[in-house]
Amino acid sequence: MAFTTIAKPSVHFDCPTWTGQDTTTTITGMGFKPDSLWIKNYSGSGHPVFNNSTQGTAKNWIPSGQNTVNTTVYVASYTSDGFTLTGNIENTNDASYSYVGACWKANGGTTASNSDGATTSTVQANTTAGFSIVTYTGTGSATTLGHGLGAVPKTIITKSMDTADYGGYGNGSTLYYTDPWTDNLEVASNGSTWADADTFWNDTAPTSTVFSVKSHNTTNKSGDDYVAYCFAEVQGFSKFGFYTGTGNVRGTKVYCGFRPKWILIKNATNAENWFTKISGLTGYGLGGERTRTVKYDDSTSSTNCTVNFESNGFRLVTVDGKGNGDDVKYIYMAFAEMPMVGTNGTVGLSA
Repeated sequence: MAFTTIAKPSVHFDCPTWTGQDTTTTITGMGFKPDSLWIKNYSGSGHPVFNNSTQGTAKNWIPSGQNTVNTTVYVASYTSDGFTLTGNIENTNDASYSYVGACWKANGGTTASNSDGATTSTVQANTTAGFSIVTYTGTGSATTLGHGLGAVPKTIITKSMDTADYGGYGNGSTLYYTDPWTDNLEVASNGSTWADADTFWNDTAPTSTVFSVKSHNTTNKSGDDYVAYCFAEVQGFSKFGFYTGTGNVRGTKVYCGFRPKWILIKNATNAENWFTKISGLTGYGLGGERTRTVKYDDSTSSTNCTVNFESNGFRLVTVDGKGNGDDVKYIYMAFAEMPMVGTNGTVGLSA
């Protein structure tokens, strides 16, 4: 019998919801102090907002196009069990809308200099949950950077704060690709496929101490300030990889070893929007609400992307190309709502 590493995922990751206000609002009741927030309006129009406690409240990434740093103070402060939002801002806290935030715990806002790589980085790491926030200055040529996880990252998301790019997404699953770190997928674009270019990750897989970058604006332009979100898989808590669509409503079952709370999906073959699904939000089938990550719109069209959240994973029950096209490859990230203490079947579809 397999046992989970993290018995209570909600002390490392959670998805609070709130009704917007026109005044400063504090979201409380979380089981941890969050360090990275991905906020999205799910009842109306609004851009997604990425913020983290390392860079501070006035440095945001808006992953809905080619953007540099956004200096709006959406998040006024981080608290011991939540965060405080500035009022009357459509993207995060406006009285006309409802919101959800995907929240990760790193190290309570405490960072450390890391010299494991050839270039020194600043790291805020939660080794228990396999998550770190890494900031660094680009060198413009191949280098390595310490990530602080003590385990090999399976997924890395990067963004330049100074250059208007789409952000980068690297995934180390070898399920369909023998050398996945030769490729990159743009986060803030509906781009059709992986870009095969060594300029992103220097065609080099991460190790338990460092990840590699080369010269692309998305990962390592000389003089630019960068943030990298690094994720290692943790049993009972997180899973990252690929699945193949079936093109029918009895879609692919993706085994995670837990009931997901939040999933991110992207068609890795064709031009389609990224989208997230959050368990517990009502209105759109068993999978709950969908929020798009790269478009300025709401979730009202999500009935064609139903995802069933099951005790040991999730299943696509849609024929929509965003989640279940016939013989189409999809990338996903999943974080747990409830782990399985023991498993009855294969845990994890990704290699």
